Amino acid sequence: MQRETMSMASRLRQLLFPKAVLNNGSQLRDHLANERTFLSWTRMGLAFAAMALALGRLGMIDHVFTKYNAQLSSNPTNISPETATKTKPTISADKDNHDGKSFSAGGQSDILASQLCWTISIGSFGYGIFRYVSVRRTLIQGRFVPAIWGPVLMTTCSLGSLATLLHSGGGFQRHELKK
Repeated sequence: MQRETMSMASRLRQLLFPKAVLNNGSQLRDHLANERTFLSWTRMGLAFAAMALALGRLGMIDHVFTKYNAQLSSNPTNISPETATKTKPTISADKDNHDGKSFSAGGQSDILASQLCWTISIGSFGYGIFRYVSVRRTLIQGRFVPAIWGPVLMTTCSLGSLATLLHSGGGFQRHELKK
């Protein structure tokens, strides 16, 4: 039991405190480039997380203004300009507007785009740490394996989220007033 504990402790120590690597040729430059690449994947993940948060918040704000405009248009004679500025929009748990139209048609694409951005963000963090560890391991062995699928997957996902955002129309076309 004590031998297993010591062996596990030594493995943990090796993970936390790696051995020094000789600076033969371009070893130092390669490892620093690997760290910069990891930080770049992390920055990409943070950017997509920020975009997902913004899309989620904008979707909620859009929903509030849609409900407020529907309340104003359904009962315009009872609301004076003074009370219209004092009235606060109410948010209900249902997904229907006052006129019975479903809000989910336009809101679903915003939610989908936000969820897609969250997925890309988490994938970017995961791929960044995976790539960093695997490149570090191969650099220590004196080899290098170039990345192929990570950049291809990130480009495809980025274009997919852009297409979803463009398909949603940014929320401008679905709320036009009909005369």
